[in-house]
This record gives sequence, C-alpha cells and structure tokens, in this order.
Amino acid sequence: MSADPVTALKALAAAERRAADAHADALVHAPPELARLLASLAAAGAAHAYLLTEGSPS
Repeated sequence: MSADPVTALKALAAAERRAADAHADALVHAPPELARLLASLAAAGAAHAYLLTEGSPS
C-alpha cells in the first residue's frame, strides 16, 4: 500500500471492485444459499468501492 493517501484509496477501491466482481461472477454456478451470500458480498464490495471513490468528500 502506498504512503500517499490518495493513491492508497485508489488501490483499495480497485481491490474492492475486483473482489465484488469475483463474487458476482461466482453467482453463476453457486447453489441458492451460497448465491445469496455472494450477492450480499458483491453488493457490499461495490458500495465500498463507490464510497472510496465518487462517494468521498472533495
């Protein structure tokens, strides 16, 4: 992680996006119970990525 806060936030947001995408991709082959969990994780990751970028105060 970078010592620069702006760079660190961008890296963290990118990691959240990758995790959210991976969880969403896994939904295709998951049984219903696991699919619900993965959907929740994907939504939370997407929200975190948003808040770390567009949602952060200027």
